[in-house]
Amino acid sequence: MKNTKFLFTFLFAIIANSLIAQNGMSDKQIRRQAAKVDTVYTVQERANIEQWFNNRIDEMNLSAEKREEYDTVVYSYIYQMSRLNDKDKGYSIDEIHVRFDEIVDTMNAELKTFLSNEQYINHLENFGKIVRSIYHKYGWED
Repeated sequence: MKNTKFLFTFLFAIIANSLIAQNGMSDKQIRRQAAKVDTVYTVQERANIEQWFNNRIDEMNLSAEKREEYDTVVYSYIYQMSRLNDKDKGYSIDEIHVRFDEIVDTMNAELKTFLSNEQYINHLENFGKIVRSIYHKYGWED
């Protein structure tokens, strides 16, 4: 009888765990999704921008090591930028603008420490186009 109860409890735990896993999102993920505001770009626009940006980065002729460092820095700051419009932050559009510019400036300063002058200028030109696009989408003045 004890073995039957144990087996039943064990099977119930496995089935419950399987059902929860099929749900696909943890409580934290569900809360984060509820707090997230629509992004500036559609999925297709983001994919196009990312492809264009990666092509421009390729033209910078970074070594594999520098490319990895560059990607790490840029994409960590892009992640910070993408979270500025989360509902739980409660930022006004003006606060988002100020914080966005601060993040871009911080990112550029960090990149300047390891890119050559030519590579850094290339980055500023390329990322500047993305910044101008975001400014346009939000209706910010240049």
